[in-house]
Amino acid sequence: MKKFLIVAAALLMLSCSCRNEMTESNPSRAAASVTKCLSGRDTIGVVLNVSRVIDGDTFEGRLDNGGNPGVNPWMLQLTKIVVRINGIDAPERGQFYGDVATLHLQWLISGKAVGLKLKQRDMYGRWIATAYHDGADIGAEMLKEGLAWHYKEVDGNPRYAQLEAEAKLAGLGLWCDDRAVPPWEWRRMDKYERDAYR
Repeated sequence: MKKFLIVAAALLMLSCSCRNEMTESNPSRAAASVTKCLSGRDTIGVVLNVSRVIDGDTFEGRLDNGGNPGVNPWMLQLTKIVVRINGIDAPERGQFYGDVATLHLQWLISGKAVGLKLKQRDMYGRWIATAYHDGADIGAEMLKEGLAWHYKEVDGNPRYAQLEAEAKLAGLGLWCDDRAVPPWEWRRMDKYERDAYR
């Protein structure tokens, strides 16, 4: 098993000759560069086949070769990445509307090919990215349904701010509860403080 992993790692390194081919307009070329090229550049376009939705703003999947016969599909199968949707923060599991947000994101993207504009990695090794499916901005869709907060601390997208304000005004999703606590505050609470909001 150890020898297999060493050989796989060597093949992966050989297949990752970053040839400056990663552009937003050509996701299949982006997929060809697998891992090495997924670093240090803003708004890199790739296509990801979503295999699992973790929560209302995080999912994982494998890169898609976009039908490009020059891309080794075996190498792509080794490349699983976790994505955190840029600009939104959905309720945590166990938090009011956390499960609903997770189910809605599953409905939107689970098992589907999603276009990503990768920005950077966060402290947990997840890729921060804007995600698209069938031309729809997934982060915007979550905000529109009232299933996430606009994470203004890290994102200044005026469209996201407007969608959050409209959902709040209409009382959609989590906004039907005036005690809704932003996830970044929820994460700082202890068990007893959280129990007061359940």
